[in-house]
Amino acid sequence: MMTSKTILFLPWVVTHSLALPYGASNTQVDAALYRLGVDVSAVPHLNGAAAENECQSACGTLCHLFGSEKVFVENSFDYRNVTKSYWSAQQNEVKPACVFIPSIDTEVSTLVLLSQRTNCPFAAKSGGHAAFAGASSSQGGITMLFQDLNEIALNKDKSIASIGPGNKWGQVYKALAPYDLAVVGGRASEIGVGGLLTGGGISYFSNLHGWALDNVESFEVVSAINGDILTASETEHPDLYWALRGGGNNVGLVTKFNLYTIPSPPLTGTTRVFSEDKFSNVVEAFVDVAKDATVDGNAQQYVIFASMGGANVASAELTYADNVRDPAIFEKYRSIPALSDASTTKSLVEYCDGLAAQDQYGLREIFWNRSFKLDEDFAKWAVDHWFSVLPQISNIPGAIVGLIFQAITEPVLEKMSYAGGNALGLDVSGGPILMMHVLGMWNSGSDDDSINDFINEFFDDAVSEAKSRGVDNNFVYMNYASRFQDVVSSYGDANKARLRDIASKYDPRGVYQTLQPGYFKLTHGPVADPS
Repeated sequence: MMTSKTILFLPWVVTHSLALPYGASNTQVDAALYRLGVDVSAVPHLNGAAAENECQSACGTLCHLFGSEKVFVENSFDYRNVTKSYWSAQQNEVKPACVFIPSIDTEVSTLVLLSQRTNCPFAAKSGGHAAFAGASSSQGGITMLFQDLNEIALNKDKSIASIGPGNKWGQVYKALAPYDLAVVGGRASEIGVGGLLTGGGISYFSNLHGWALDNVESFEVVSAINGDILTASETEHPDLYWALRGGGNNVGLVTKFNLYTIPSPPLTGTTRVFSEDKFSNVVEAFVDVAKDATVDGNAQQYVIFASMGGANVASAELTYADNVRDPAIFEKYRSIPALSDASTTKSLVEYCDGLAAQDQYGLREIFWNRSFKLDEDFAKWAVDHWFSVLPQISNIPGAIVGLIFQAITEPVLEKMSYAGGNALGLDVSGGPILMMHVLGMWNSGSDDDSINDFINEFFDDAVSEAKSRGVDNNFVYMNYASRFQDVVSSYGDANKARLRDIASKYDPRGVYQTLQPGYFKLTHGPVADPS
């Protein structure tokens, strides 16, 4: 176990670091561990005292250093609770060698160095809301649970909220509510802070303030070189700051997000459900609201097209960031006769809790998305085509698959140039953008291929049609991407190359590419395309 003297010794590491060059030896890694208070010579699992494989050695070392309260071994009660806590059934099936729960940033550094020392892979779990196995779980490796890195603190003038990656957005909003403040973050309470912020972050306030990644004042991040905790901001390590805004987990593990605060007004929400004969009108309303974001940034919308109870319906979720009952920007939606209309005014906390209550855990899940230029005729074609092919999976037990329209508006795109810009490769000249996102849920793993093939073929058809109309846009949003998609390549060749250069600078050994293999890497998606 680390002693109190060791913990007092740790701050020295941040300012007196030992750089590990490419191809660093165990001796150099051991020296970096020593500076974190780990004497490798005193750890039996690292000295050949036990004949173990790489991950047994790493897990044994973590147990030796931190004890069973922070390291859960396979088949223990706590281990099973963690591995069954993910949103998707696919992630719940993953079995790591052990689960590690750090409580301070330097313990994350220790894990990253031990992974290099033992060649044991790892993954980090913030909220665990990804849809595919291995995104935030490590088969046979170490799954690092960020739950105890859960700081939520305001600076003196309350302009910055410091938030640990172990938080979910509901926790953040509840902590800030007494101050009548919020941050630009997720729309459901159970979504984790870490994955959303490094991949994008669509918010109820996006048309006012941009996506969440463009509202980060600075990141505190673990460097793979020697476990240093670096601050990345517009003025300090600005290249790393740029890369972390959209680069996912490719350049470091973030142990603290410092976010700009915003006022937290009541939200007025409306869910209007429309029958199939109104789909054309719904698409027209969607396009109009997306374009009018330049006039009224309070509005946020998404529309789900799905088959429910044997009927094809469109459900429009309309949110307004102020206590206004019938905002003018939604007038076209209100003019369309609806099957149902549920309107309410709630706090941000209540709104996000309500959305989370509708989310089902433990099913097989898939996300898949693609972007196109916002074009009304193409959007209508996409809806018609969706419902023409949807019967292909109607015989799959428990299958609920919906096509979701969201817009990347001009105000959002304008804010992507702030503070040196982000890695996504989007700008206002290409907007507004229609983002089509498919969400699927079903019961049995035997139906995985049928669902995957169906969605892949739908997007192949959509891309072909978009290209014929001159409205294609290659961008793939990381937070809604499937395991078959190469997200980083969709950012454009120049941004992909820049991300690789930055990764080489801060992680010359490729630790975050090879020893943290899950999620979307700089050169490929998680698995090969199924087509």
